[in-house]
Amino acid sequence: MFLKKDAKTMENYNIKYEMYEVACKCGHVGRTRYIPIHFPIKAQSGKEAASRAREYPRVKHDRKDAILSVCKINQQRFSELTEINNRDPYLRCTCIQDQNLIDLSDRLLDEKETVYRMVRKDESNKDFYYKKQKLRDPKKYMKHYHDFCA
Repeated sequence: MFLKKDAKTMENYNIKYEMYEVACKCGHVGRTRYIPIHFPIKAQSGKEAASRAREYPRVKHDRKDAILSVCKINQQRFSELTEINNRDPYLRCTCIQDQNLIDLSDRLLDEKETVYRMVRKDESNKDFYYKKQKLRDPKKYMKHYHDFCA
């Protein structure tokens, strides 16, 4: 006899996952450069595959254009990409010292448009005071407020 709970779990097992190849901009090589890497991902849709790939380590998370392309692939290409990524020394390194030992100069690409905003320290020219004494660094004061009050 089927219960509703069992019917739901049966539906979850019948979910059809498709295989996608997601090309991403991978980082830790400089702000204006990236390494394109193709990840094999199983997902229900291309949108879900792209969102999963964005969460992978080494993918530039802060960039809106971190996902270069998404396309469906077959089982042969999926296993081929898995083998390529398993043998890739860039994806296998665990620290910056390991990464510095690898020659990545032939794989690096420059960003076409790099738009980074420079954040100014204090855009408002408002002065801050403690009692009658002008504060030179209000952030430092707020950080160590307990030292001034004691």
